Amino acid sequence: MAQPNPRCNTCRVRACSVLRNCPGDILETLSDNKKYLHFQRGERLLIEGQRGEGIYFIRSGIAKIEVNGKNGRPLVLRLAGAGSILGHRIHDSTNEQPLSAEAVEDLYVCRISTAFYDQLIEKSPALHSGIMGSLLNEMHQVELHAVRLTHLPVKERVAAALLHIAKLYRYEPGSNGIRVHLERQDLADLAGTTKEQVSRMLTGLQRAGFIKFSGKHFKFFDLNHLQHITALH
Repeated sequence: MAQPNPRCNTCRVRACSVLRNCPGDILETLSDNKKYLHFQRGERLLIEGQRGEGIYFIRSGIAKIEVNGKNGRPLVLRLAGAGSILGHRIHDSTNEQPLSAEAVEDLYVCRISTAFYDQLIEKSPALHSGIMGSLLNEMHQVELHAVRLTHLPVKERVAAALLHIAKLYRYEPGSNGIRVHLERQDLADLAGTTKEQVSRMLTGLQRAGFIKFSGKHFKFFDLNHLQHITALH
């Protein structure tokens, strides 16, 4: 559903996005040629294998990034939050999306066409540099994720997933915690394990005092101990 367009120059998440170093004229052009959209939980922005129809900049909310796995089960590669860009990794030859992206809570995004995106990239070295930096960071995160899935026991993988969630939801020590709009199955997919094992590990971590939660409300994360568990921080 389309919403009134927020302006890129005054966007509250610009500083943590690929647009942070873009000059004012590029931001104004972008503001005039985008649509501001709302996706509800469960709606997909991108579908793996389908043609790319646009580039999305997340303004608020969380999306899960997936690829198809065995027996139709998705493999969750990562979660994307405010400031992330989606849809820019289409294959040049087929114009197909290599990934799927689904809203895990109310998601507000700014969308531009792929044709307009290509024009902006040519006009703005700062935007091109930001995109390349984003791609390199994504590659690094996927590599770390692959190492965790291959070499770490379940407890360490769950701890790594919790750290990822705490960072994405901007958890602050001493705060009232965060309400995570993820199902246990989502967390299991992210950690590469089963829902039952996730529940068991969460209970164990809570008994050890490393986390405190009730349902989807995570009231406390001991970030230092979780980082120590993963040994990959």
